[in-house]
Parts: sequence; C-alpha cells; structure tokens
Amino acid sequence: MEREGDTGYMVFGWPSEEPAGGMRDFLGVVEDLECPWKLARITDTTEIVANGDWCWTVDVIEVYRQKSFEPSGSWWVDSNGDWRVFTGTYG
Repeated sequence: MEREGDTGYMVFGWPSEEPAGGMRDFLGVVEDLECPWKLARITDTTEIVANGDWCWTVDVIEVYRQKSFEPSGSWWVDSNGDWRVFTGTYG
C-alpha cells in the first residue's frame, strides 16, 4: 500500500553554466512527468518577459521517483525557451 508522499517525482535543476558536478537545487515535487520544468518558472509575474514567455530559474532539470530515487528523465531549455528531453547532448 502506498502512503502519502510515496508517489510523485522530485525535480532538481541547475543553470547550464554550473561546473560539471556542481550543486543541484531541489525545485519541488510533481505528480507526473507532463511538465516537470514548470517548477523552474520564476513565480513573480513581473519577471515574465514582454512576449509572454516565462523566465526560467534554471535551464537543466533532472527528475527522480520520490519513492525509489530512480532517475526518471532530464530536460534542458533551448535558446527559444522550449524544453527538450536530454539525450546526452545539447542542440
């Protein structure tokens, strides 16, 4: 039986200019992998750029299962502000 807190995914993020092996920030927990990068949005609406796109606090994220700590995916944001699945290389 699953207990409260056993479901969901933990999201960690960092800026791409962070040195390899650098510190990852815990961004929060999501229930599914539909849009885990939403936790990287700057929540202050004055920080939203003029064209309506979000500003991001990080540009790389990793997601882990909350219950088992197994990796569940990684994403990075491109120069257009679109999140892409990380496949081992950027671009």
